[in-house]
Amino acid sequence: MRIPLPIPALKHLNAYLIRTEDKCVLIDTGMGTDEAFGELSRQLAEIGVKPENLTEILVTHFHIDHVGLVPRLRKLSGAQLVVSAKTAEAVQLVMQTHKNYWKDLANTYKVAGVPTELVELMLKSTPGYLYQAVYAELAKPSRTLKDGDKMSVGEYSFQTVWTPGHSPGHICLYEPKRRLLLAGDHLLPTITPHVTQWRRESDALAEYLDSLEKVGKLDVDVVLPGHEELFKNHRKRISELQEHHRSRATEILSEIQTQELTAHQIASRIHWDVECPSWDEFPLFQKLLAVGETLAHLKFLEERNQVKKSKRAETVFYHAI
Repeated sequence: MRIPLPIPALKHLNAYLIRTEDKCVLIDTGMGTDEAFGELSRQLAEIGVKPENLTEILVTHFHIDHVGLVPRLRKLSGAQLVVSAKTAEAVQLVMQTHKNYWKDLANTYKVAGVPTELVELMLKSTPGYLYQAVYAELAKPSRTLKDGDKMSVGEYSFQTVWTPGHSPGHICLYEPKRRLLLAGDHLLPTITPHVTQWRRESDALAEYLDSLEKVGKLDVDVVLPGHEELFKNHRKRISELQEHHRSRATEILSEIQTQELTAHQIASRIHWDVECPSWDEFPLFQKLLAVGETLAHLKFLEERNQVKKSKRAETVFYHAI
């Protein structure tokens, strides 16, 4: 099912339904908007299902375009909520440190060189900021899944594949007999999944690249992604994504060979597939994503002794080694 999204770069979310005689399992939901709920309800009705009939809701990760309708659907159906154990941990951490979480995030972008007056506007542009109440629901799952756990629905027997990177608790569902991979946002056919720093001590890009290697070892005929179209030849797509990140790292290093720059300055100078004539005209949310992804690459390069950083007046600068 295609659920419309108010995010131009994505356009829609792919929600999947598995129905048996006694189960009706929805995988990912879309944003928590009336438009999304109406479209989901309409498409369910085409196959004789109502939102009230849902028995389980499974989410691949905690990004708001995948979980926004969870509270509304659970209230209607009483469906069990299934998330990864790592997602549950991450959501509970955010809930426990709610005020500090957004304060720390704001500080991360200020240290990265984003002008103070822009930081608050960027954070308020994020869908996650606008729909914070959803996370209170995610903090109370009915069941959690760990890497390797099985989930059976009728004739389908899925294996949980923990794939951190795009988010710390992201999971794919692999059906080995049918060689199907429900990939969430780990693999998308043309879009490069966003990878940002979740915590200062994490190395999100390294985690994502490791997760690509992990999924590349699976025998998959068809990938069912969270956005865009179903596709085949997942190993070819993995190679393309690996090359993208190698090229991005090279591009970043070239910018700081002879000068020190902040993450914000670097992000403003490198290429992004955003239809804007200049960095100044980037939508605020796109700027937030670009700086976050630049920080993830810089952390990756720093951990491999390819960049060094220095701090001046509470702002961090980077230089290639």
